[in-house]
Amino acid sequence: MSTITYPSKYVQYPIQAQHKTAISRFSTWLNREEKNRIAWVGISITAMAAVFFPLTMSAILFNGAVFKLIIGAMVSLSLVVITNLAALPTKYTIPAFFLGVGIDIVLIFASFLI
Repeated sequence: MSTITYPSKYVQYPIQAQHKTAISRFSTWLNREEKNRIAWVGISITAMAAVFFPLTMSAILFNGAVFKLIIGAMVSLSLVVITNLAALPTKYTIPAFFLGVGIDIVLIFASFLI
């Protein structure tokens, strides 16, 4: 058998600290939130069904009841409810909740412009 030989002189390179990006920090936080999954299910479904969806629908209906905006509001609610009822991990449900809230905010502003 052959042996591995190393040169007698080697250079030690200092370990450089790597800066974590915002996406990697967010992903790490999502993985740590798995222990609070039931709380996130309750928060996200309650917030969407009792706060954001009625607020979005009232803004849409008061400003002309555009059918495309109503469909968008139902899609954002469905996105959150389906991901939670499918019992997906928090790395999917929390971003879906934030995306649903973002869609609702965009729809509220769009209802004032259309």
